[in-house]
Amino acid sequence: MDKQLVLVFNTETEGRSFIMRFNNPKDNITSEQIQDFMNWIIQQNIFLTRYGELVSVRDGGIVERNFNDLIP
Repeated sequence: MDKQLVLVFNTETEGRSFIMRFNNPKDNITSEQIQDFMNWIIQQNIFLTRYGELVSVRDGGIVERNFNDLIP
């Protein structure tokens, strides 16, 4: 199973967002840890996107994908 941590931020441009993806997050990550990390990223102000700075948390979570090989 393939897992990704997906973080979605609002930017300075209304209606525009910025997405970060991290492969293989730890299995026991909590929503509080994700929220704290996202707030830290915003506070550090280290990313400037084409839609401006990151200004707030929009969404975040784990995406899981399965591949069932049907043709050996």
